Amino acid sequence: MNEIGLIELFWNINRKILKRLAPLAQKEGLSITEMVVLWKAHHAGGRRVTSLADELGVPPSTLTGMLDRLVDGGWLERDGDPDDRRAVVMKSTAKLGELVRALKHASSRTLEKAFRSLAQNTRERLAGDLASVLECLEREESSE
Repeated sequence: MNEIGLIELFWNINRKILKRLAPLAQKEGLSITEMVVLWKAHHAGGRRVTSLADELGVPPSTLTGMLDRLVDGGWLERDGDPDDRRAVVMKSTAKLGELVRALKHASSRTLEKAFRSLAQNTRERLAGDLASVLECLEREESSE
């Protein structure tokens, strides 16, 4: 399989997984994109908006509107960056912490059904192979 085929495969797998998780987001009145932003913000700890935007692959100006809605919803809070008074840091709230715990449980059950037919050694090999792909991409990124 060539590189374009691999990209299409990754894209289609990602789309199908997100489709399974979308009802969990909708239950909270969130889009799947908002859920991804919340997940990243929660697991990153306090994170600058520019850093979060870079990780998500979107311009900060695009992310700002979504962050406004998430702050208004009580999921995130803005705080000043102690190292740079011009920068804003996004922090998780207790409300988001509760949601993440519930999502981990629900998404685990949802995805377990999807991957149940794969043998354990296949899942382990797949996880190792995907980790290797990510490492390769990160190495190349850091050398640019």
